[in-house]
Formats: sequence, structure tokens, C-alpha cells
Amino acid sequence: MMALSLETWVSAELYRLLLVFCRVSAALLLLAGLGEIQVPARIRILAGLLIALCIAPLSGPAVPQPAVWGVAFAMVMEIVAGAFLGTLSRLLLSAVQTAGQIIGQCIGISNAFAFGIGSDNSAVIGAALYAACLAALFAMDGHHPGLRALADSYHLIPLGQPLPAAAAARSMSEGMTTAFRLAMQLSMPFLFLSVLFNIALAGINRAMPAMPVFMIGAPALLLAGLHLLGVAAPTLVDEMLGAYGNVFTVMR
Repeated sequence: MMALSLETWVSAELYRLLLVFCRVSAALLLLAGLGEIQVPARIRILAGLLIALCIAPLSGPAVPQPAVWGVAFAMVMEIVAGAFLGTLSRLLLSAVQTAGQIIGQCIGISNAFAFGIGSDNSAVIGAALYAACLAALFAMDGHHPGLRALADSYHLIPLGQPLPAAAAARSMSEGMTTAFRLAMQLSMPFLFLSVLFNIALAGINRAMPAMPVFMIGAPALLLAGLHLLGVAAPTLVDEMLGAYGNVFTVMR
């Protein structure tokens, strides 16, 4: 083992801490809970520095600081690696918001003939489900897999090295597939409800053309949809938490 002077050793340790902080801070911008806009930037920076101090000994041996362009290249690669891990987390959680959009369209909250408070009324359900998933995630220590993935990522992506293109592309495609599949699965009961309800309304309108079908059917569909949402919401949150626990294993 090559002996380093105190000045060289301190410089190498600070350089390693800087690279680890770049990856961790980039990931914290997108990770569930910690990456929300409601979290102050000061808290996020302090959390990133604390996590970097804990992860730095696991990132590999400290290396002497290279030239300026070498430092810039390594920092960019670390930021890309952290952003990639955070994007995987954010991509999966986007399934909840997509499912909320579909559910809002199905039960009549977002309707061309009904005006609500906001410009996009269907986003209310997605935001409520997203907040429920975040609360359950932290209550069950579900944020630990994301932090553990940051520590384990140095086995796959060495410090200061570029992302493996094949593994990154495969992980991103699998994450998008999982998110789309989850969004469709979570909203499938409401799609069936909407189809059956509209078929029934079409039959009633065919039999009694003078009846104001929309004025009667829209409140009934909304009431049935909200009742179904109350029954299915715990299952939706449970499915999302189970999928989130496995999202960081796609690179293995």
C-alpha cells in the first residue's frame, strides 16, 4: 500500500467526500419525500451532507485529487448517477399521480361539463393518493431502500465513473414499464365502473330520451366512484409501497 502524507491524505478524503456529496445531493432532489418542493433547501443540503459523511467510507478507497478537468468530469458523472437513482424513484411514484388522473376522469371529477375549483380537477385525487403514499412510506421506514441503494450503488457505479449504458437503459425501461403497469392496475376498477355506468346511462337515454341523463347520472357516478375510492385506497397504497421496495433492485 502506498504511504500518503497527511496533506495528500486529507486532500484525497475531502475529494472523495465531495464526489459522494454530489451523488447524494442529486439523488435527494428526486427521492420520495426528501425531494419534495416543500422541503427547505437548507434542510436538504444538511441531510445530503450528513448522508454523504455516512456513505463516504463505503464508496471505495480515497484517491488523490486529479487535475481540474478530471475533478469536473468526476463531479458531473456523480451528479448523473445520483439523478439516475432519484429518477427511478420518482418514475415509480408518478404512477400514483397518473392513476389519480385516470380515476378523476372515470368518476366525473374532471368533466367537460362540470367546473371545479382548479384548472385540473382530476389532479386532486392523485395528490391525495401521493400524500397518503408518502405518509405510509415514512411510517414504515420505506425511505430506507432509497438510502441503501445509494450506498450499494458504488458497487455498480464506481466513484467518478460513468453510468453503464446497458444497465441504465434497461433499468429505465423497466421502471417506465412498471410505472405504466401500476397506473393501469390501480385505476382498472374505476375504468370498469365508468364503462358499466355509461352503458347503463346509454340504455336509459335510449329508452327515455326526454330524461336529463347527465344531470342524474353525474352525481350518481361521482358518489359511486368516491365510495369505491374509499374502499380501494388502502389497497392502492399497499401496492405502491410494495412496488417501491423493489424499484432499486432493477439494476442488479
